[in-house]
Amino acid sequence: MIKESLFAAEERETKLDQLGDVLQILEKHVDFAALAAAIDKAAFGSREKGGRPPFPTEVII
Repeated sequence: MIKESLFAAEERETKLDQLGDVLQILEKHVDFAALAAAIDKAAFGSREKGGRPPFPTEVII
């Protein structure tokens, strides 16, 4: 059975605050700019046909 709490939102926020920002911790170990550059080099070819420009690769990673 699922426990329902009147303070579920506050409890979730407290838990997230205790964990901290996981992406900042991960950024210490992973060079996202270099990873994005390698993905751009390997994945994208010519964009001669036009169209909407893609989102930056670092945002998608």
